[in-house]
Amino acid sequence: MTNAPCAVSDTAKTEMPEGFVPAYLLHSIAFRDDKLLLDLLIPDQGRLRAVARRPGKKQGGRSHWPQFALLAVQLTGRGELKTVRTLEEQRPALQFQGDFLFSAMYLNELLCRIWPQDVGSEQLFALYQHSIHALEAAQPHPGLLQPVLRNFELALLTELGVPVDLEFDAQQQPLDADGWYCWQPEAGLQRIANSAQGQLHWRGASLLAIAGQQWHDDALRVAKQLSRTLLNPLLGHKPLASRALFHR
Repeated sequence: MTNAPCAVSDTAKTEMPEGFVPAYLLHSIAFRDDKLLLDLLIPDQGRLRAVARRPGKKQGGRSHWPQFALLAVQLTGRGELKTVRTLEEQRPALQFQGDFLFSAMYLNELLCRIWPQDVGSEQLFALYQHSIHALEAAQPHPGLLQPVLRNFELALLTELGVPVDLEFDAQQQPLDADGWYCWQPEAGLQRIANSAQGQLHWRGASLLAIAGQQWHDDALRVAKQLSRTLLNPLLGHKPLASRALFHR
């Protein structure tokens, strides 16, 4: 089965201080007077929750740790809630503006909402790192924004155990560019009559274009519909706050 199309880089090669692991901060909220509750993304370990002290004077007097910055963290504790003993910035935070900022926030929120806490993954950290760097690189070229998001969503679904095969249907027959397909849960793409009513269906040519990274308008539309079809059951009824930012 063909995985969702996405070029995933290796984990950051920056050398970590002894006893530290690389991390990205996905989300933080206030926790008691001088502490924060952090959602951290750690290589191989997935999303972890940890308590950390607020940054102090040595960190410029700010009140929160930065998102989109490669961090080095030292964690203690064996339970579900870890404690951050030390946290240092290894690289400056990536800078985003406008829809690219909202998109980076969307990646963070999506991971916090659908990736289970303390569930490890060999690829998740590299997938996230690749995607935020791709977003930063795409800022001078707004037309590249949607492909980065769609690739991330489809690759994330694969990591969650919902791989999207864009070359073969549920019967393991090659997709026909002139055929029509719908998504069948736990089966995959199912060929249907082109007169099907009441459900989303897509031309094989558009699905094959996504597999080949040929991001024309119809491929982008189909990729968005397909990813939403698969993500919405995982997200439940609560809307994503970051999605609403695009409509302001």
